[in-house]
Amino acid sequence: MAFRPGIFLRCARGCCPDCAEPLPSGWAGMLSVPPVCSGCGLSLRRGGGFFLGAMVWNYGLIAFGALPVLAVLHLCGLLGRAASVQAAVAAALLLPVALNGIAWRLWLGTYYGFLPEQLPSEGRRADD
Repeated sequence: MAFRPGIFLRCARGCCPDCAEPLPSGWAGMLSVPPVCSGCGLSLRRGGGFFLGAMVWNYGLIAFGALPVLAVLHLCGLLGRAASVQAAVAAALLLPVALNGIAWRLWLGTYYGFLPEQLPSEGRRADD
């Protein structure tokens, strides 16, 4: 099993992992990923806990990306204690919604990057 970075990068740029059809952008694309690709019919929101990978990406982006930045700003004296706490609470409440579409794209890229044989172009049914 070899990782295919091209598939991951295609998804990270907001395209379908199989046909490279651009997924919705703007607010609609940032908040969600469509259930099915309009180009090839690939089911992007599979059942059975598939959404958990996007949750892990979302958590990782916030816990290891945004919150450490706030901690460094506080430790450097650029943010006071109250402002740091308020910013951390706001980040914890607002960023999961704002990063949902990005987390889904990164999860799709991770999943299909490691399992490219699951793509319809590799023989799997698009509606499976």
